[in-house]
Amino acid sequence: MKAIIYTLFIFFGLNQLGSVQAQNLLLTGKITFEKKENMHKQFTEENSWNAEWRKNMPKYKVDEFELFFSPSQTIYKISKEDESPYFSWSKVAASNTVKLLFEGRKYEAEKTIYEKNYRLQDSIPTYEWKYHGEFRTIAGYSCRKASTIILDSIYVIVFYTDEIPVSAGPESFTGLPGMVLGVVLPRLNLTYFATKVEGQLLAENAFEIPKSKSKRVGFKEFNTELNKALSDWGEYAAKVLWKANL
Repeated sequence: MKAIIYTLFIFFGLNQLGSVQAQNLLLTGKITFEKKENMHKQFTEENSWNAEWRKNMPKYKVDEFELFFSPSQTIYKISKEDESPYFSWSKVAASNTVKLLFEGRKYEAEKTIYEKNYRLQDSIPTYEWKYHGEFRTIAGYSCRKASTIILDSIYVIVFYTDEIPVSAGPESFTGLPGMVLGVVLPRLNLTYFATKVEGQLLAENAFEIPKSKSKRVGFKEFNTELNKALSDWGEYAAKVLWKANL
């Protein structure tokens, strides 16, 4: 009889512990991200014109985005845009709205490339991640470092947490066993870091992208059109394409 009671005690104790651990996992809510871009490093040539721009313009362009998430879908969109007049020339896919629907691996995004609007509809991108033994705390969550290479040459560093077991993050970064709370793109002088995480129940309409007259394209058509439009832009064309495909 003692053995039976002891076994039942262990069984219910483990179940209760599992329940507590499950309660600590965040499955639905909102994450606020700060997107920060070093604008001074956009001017690679040393001349008097560029020097004058660097002298007068702020060093960083800082925008705020929100990511709403649930176990079935996410949507990422701008909530506060840096309105400095010095940055009007740099708005290449700067205020993307990105939706991921995990069932069927569906991707949908609204992007503006200068004066043209696109509605991308395709499959969720796939990344090959390498895991590292480095950890850091972001917005109160313990995050592990991972990395990948996108667009053939862009090195990406991310920090993700398995305490939010939703495979997503800012822009289209996904494919990890938890939520991405930090992204570093050294070649683009660009970072995304979560500043606040809030657990909350979300209505279905929280994940809707407003209807628009944007051109409907998939990734292949999108990049074919951009490559054609940027054919005579020289080395700057690559920077536009990199930002357009995040």
